[in-house]
Amino acid sequence: MAAVAPPSLPNQNKSPSFPARMPAPVVLLQMCNNFQEVRQVHAPLVVSGLIERPINGGRLLQAYVTVSNTNHALSTFDRISDPDVFAYNTMMRGLILGKSPYHALKLYSKLLLDGLKPDNYTYTFVLKACSQVNAHSEAREVHGRMIKAGIAPNTYIHSSLINMYSSSSDGLVCAERVLAGFSEENTHAKNSLISGYLSQGQVESARSMFDNVVAKDDASWSAMVAGYTKNDQGKWIHAYIDRIGARISVTVGTALIDMYAKCGSIEHAYEVFRKMPLKDVVSWGAIISGFAIHGRAEKCFEPLDDMVADGIHPNEVVFVGILSACSHAGYIERGYKYFDQMVHHYGIKPSIEHYGCMVDLLGRAGRLAEAEELVMSMPEEPNSVIWGAFLGACRMHSDVRRGNLAFKHLTELEPMSGDRHKLAGIMFANVGEKETATNIRKIIIDNDMETTRGLSSIEIDGVVQEFVAGTIHHSRHKEIFRMWERVNRLLDIHELRICI
Repeated sequence: MAAVAPPSLPNQNKSPSFPARMPAPVVLLQMCNNFQEVRQVHAPLVVSGLIERPINGGRLLQAYVTVSNTNHALSTFDRISDPDVFAYNTMMRGLILGKSPYHALKLYSKLLLDGLKPDNYTYTFVLKACSQVNAHSEAREVHGRMIKAGIAPNTYIHSSLINMYSSSSDGLVCAERVLAGFSEENTHAKNSLISGYLSQGQVESARSMFDNVVAKDDASWSAMVAGYTKNDQGKWIHAYIDRIGARISVTVGTALIDMYAKCGSIEHAYEVFRKMPLKDVVSWGAIISGFAIHGRAEKCFEPLDDMVADGIHPNEVVFVGILSACSHAGYIERGYKYFDQMVHHYGIKPSIEHYGCMVDLLGRAGRLAEAEELVMSMPEEPNSVIWGAFLGACRMHSDVRRGNLAFKHLTELEPMSGDRHKLAGIMFANVGEKETATNIRKIIIDNDMETTRGLSSIEIDGVVQEFVAGTIHHSRHKEIFRMWERVNRLLDIHELRICI
């Protein structure tokens, strides 16, 4: 789905201009660039009593949202005695940015219960939250409330409505009607509809809408690249871009790199990367992640050195790619080196993904004591991804004691995960604890837990043939087995001739 840019929120997202005699702590809020600076200003606001004024509480709330600290923003919001629509909008925006759309929708309900009147910004955020959690019926109710209240959709609400309707197959007709009812040219909205068409495999409709976009932007091209990739036509869109002589911007170039990497053509991805006149940290991250996915560890390290030499500081995503490459290549010392460099040289706080890569790296190498120490030293509670990686390593190296610890944590975090139980059962079976393995298997069956089977696929004459481990559910399985028997006979004859 094409991303819809959030509204600039004049007098909402941007700090308002302050009168000349505004108290110093309030003025300083608009100058804060990070969490620590906001915290430092927060203290004098409390001491001076300025925080008791609702308008100042709203400004502090806005500052925390700006530096992406949702927890402190929520705490500030809860302390505002009588929050206005601005405070609600700001907090909803923070929750959406913090990947908590459900909480944003709950806040919208509270706004209505408080008797406040939603404005255009409110509806923009509510529709975005609905789209993120696929709450289509709720979004339709919001749309109906807007119509009933006589709200004239602005560009952003218009885009949000189309983005929401385009995210479901039965909503495309509604999305088309919303677009038809808006007289102004809206590139954002058309981009959303393009992504909607492509997500449902309607390539021709997407192409027609794309041709209808008067002012194509990077998002237009990126939507086409992503959508055509999903429909196995990624190379065609690249050829089309070259044929019409369109400028490959940083955004479009990055989308092409990602497309080729995911399609298994890392060389084409690197060719696009080399030809890009301008590159940002996302472009560098895309090619590094691409090499990591393809197991080309050494090729990951070269771009990292080059981007640093160009004065571009690597971000969190870049180091996920680097650490992942170290993990798959078994480069333990390099992994430690880059993890330490990320933390102490670049000041990046390790995320769950970074810890996961390190646990996987140490686990694959059999250094389970170090992996366990790292898990236990994490500043936040390890999630199921971390414990899952650790359990996988314990199974691989038959460490039942540590594996049992990981399994206990996983049963608390994901009690109904068939795959976690299956992995633990295999671990116990491998070390001869058949009774425990049998009990786990019984738990899976009794609780009707779903487990993932191994799957492979091959494309023949444009048709994808899938094969699932442990099953023969294929329309042509009899032909396949006959061919397999024939191949075996030919191999037996060949071996006999060699012996003779």
